[in-house]
Amino acid sequence: MSLVPPPAPAGFMLPEPLRSLAEWGFALQRSLTADMREQLVLIRDGGGWEPVAAIIFAAFLYGVFHAIGPGHGKVVIGSWFATRRARVAHGLAACFLSAMVQGASAIAAVVLLAGAFALAPRQVMAQAAWLEAGSYALITAMGAWMLIQTLRGRASCGHDHSHDHDPSCCGHHHQHHQTEEKRTLWAMATAVGFRPCSGAILVLLFCVANSMLWVGVAATFAMALGVGLTVSGIGLSALGLNRLLERRVSQDSRMGRLLRRILGLAGAGAILMLGLILLLGVIQHGPALTG
Repeated sequence: MSLVPPPAPAGFMLPEPLRSLAEWGFALQRSLTADMREQLVLIRDGGGWEPVAAIIFAAFLYGVFHAIGPGHGKVVIGSWFATRRARVAHGLAACFLSAMVQGASAIAAVVLLAGAFALAPRQVMAQAAWLEAGSYALITAMGAWMLIQTLRGRASCGHDHSHDHDPSCCGHHHQHHQTEEKRTLWAMATAVGFRPCSGAILVLLFCVANSMLWVGVAATFAMALGVGLTVSGIGLSALGLNRLLERRVSQDSRMGRLLRRILGLAGAGAILMLGLILLLGVIQHGPALTG
């Protein structure tokens, strides 16, 4: 099979200078894809360890620049960290978890569809594309759950704030709330990563066809590492904006609590709407795994 890089999304329009930056990123991805194809041919023809190292490095760079382009994962994770309290360590873990799940989903799809069921590459891409519908459905469900929790007043202290209570009770629920928020964050990261990357699938299909699956697996996780690095930068930037806002407004004041509630509703609503729009688009037009 030929390793053809995925095209830029149809109708892709951004204001300058973002559009030029994105076009440069897509051009670089195509160049890296061509380089990976060349190195894979060398490995197939017995080229030694040098092309293996080269393809892993190219896959890592591909992941870094691939994550810069349009994608729902950055919007979901950015919305979470911009509007909710989270620890930096949890943020980094969630970003890399979503990237690794994305890599694992690509590997599982190719091993199952191309290996176990011996489907042709085009059929593998068509079937794997349905995983994006599952990802969008999970994101929609998570957004709805977050919205319900926020409306119930459980987004900031872990219990209902609609009545007067002893402020010290927050301390009793703090650990439970942290655990609940962490589980929600892990679930969100998994939902985002459930949709495999088409670039990773193409590399894996080539490797399966030439009996060097281990090279494809190594390249896929290198690609996931690159994606995780970029998404982490975006997530931490959103978290930094959240922390800056917290410093400007006292979280113990009425205004601070109101602002926290508004941010929680905005973040949950944005994630819910994004999931719904993407899911309805798949239902109406069918899946199209393009990046």
